[in-house]
Amino acid sequence: MGKNAFLRAALGLVAFALLALAQAFSLERMQADLQALLSQGPRVAGTPAAAAAGEYLAAELRKVGYTVEFFPFAYNRTRDQGSSLQVGGVSFPVSSVAGSPGRRVEGPLVVVPGAGLAADFANLNLQNSIVVVRRGGIPGLEKAQLAAQRGAQGVVLVTEEPSGTRFSFGGNSPIPGVTISSGDGEALFALTGSRAVLDARIVTEEVQGRNVIARRGSQNPLAIVGAHYDSVPGSPGANDNASGAVTVLELARQLANSPLSEHIWFMFFDGEEDGLWGSRRFVEQHLELVRGLKAMLNLDMVGVDVNGSLGIGGSQELRALADCNALQVACGSAPGGGSDHVPFAQAGVPVLFFFRGLDPNYHRPTDTVADPVLMAQTGQLVQGILQRLLR
Repeated sequence: MGKNAFLRAALGLVAFALLALAQAFSLERMQADLQALLSQGPRVAGTPAAAAAGEYLAAELRKVGYTVEFFPFAYNRTRDQGSSLQVGGVSFPVSSVAGSPGRRVEGPLVVVPGAGLAADFANLNLQNSIVVVRRGGIPGLEKAQLAAQRGAQGVVLVTEEPSGTRFSFGGNSPIPGVTISSGDGEALFALTGSRAVLDARIVTEEVQGRNVIARRGSQNPLAIVGAHYDSVPGSPGANDNASGAVTVLELARQLANSPLSEHIWFMFFDGEEDGLWGSRRFVEQHLELVRGLKAMLNLDMVGVDVNGSLGIGGSQELRALADCNALQVACGSAPGGGSDHVPFAQAGVPVLFFFRGLDPNYHRPTDTVADPVLMAQTGQLVQGILQRLLR
């Protein structure tokens, strides 16, 4: 066989292999999984919708031969009890943000310009103020932290959703925070300097969460592949993060009959939106198992093409195993924090984080769409990494 003929044959085999891999991930089945999760409504941890979603995932995993366990855990979450905002003696309808401390604060109203990105906070004097900032672009918790670092006493996030829509900081805010709809909140931008009184009235409730864990082998895993399946109040959570959960589910199906599955645990985390509780509790209670891992791979928001590439963050040694060119997937970088890989990284485990960016529907009622093609690309890439890591 001549050199050119050999090269053409080799390229043909590669193309055939890639086609077979792409076909193995069933887009129709992934779309059905996505709709099954969305049909439950917002999958807020501790609610019947989250419980039903966990049961669905468990049933699908058992169909292909996995042993499935629920890992229960508890944590505290705040709930609004009639928070209020008064500016210049005028009352505005607001809702406290989950993760906000309950506190009454007052001070001059100060508007953060632009979209309220980190650069928009630069050089602002926010000492003893109540900050008004638009929601979006970066997480609300980051905005609260930026405001607190500059001396602010409280933060008002102006959203595009109706007043009463509940959001979560995804962690503990250093200062009280509330949301207000743009319809009610636009007037605030003209009231800068006015005296404001913010009263974040909250009650703390105990949440019972459940991780879903699927395994084939009886020994401890060498790798964990995970995604959170809970969403925030008011949001169906298609991209955040049914997209990641469905991708991990389909990947588990693809590897069910592979020897690789004997060394992998597939995990679906609950309570991520309230502060990474599912992954934190698992790591705390399984330190010996966790320290024996070669890798933890975490998928979060992989169903919307925000940046034109699939962001991959984490260990450079693991990142080198991602053959993006072979799968013709554009790969970029991803931030280091904000999702369930973090507790594993803090325990010394090499991690990878797969993330396509914050789409415009992030944590909103309009988060109803995720693209199975993008999800399948992500799953194929993760599968290749696992094959190289565990061979």
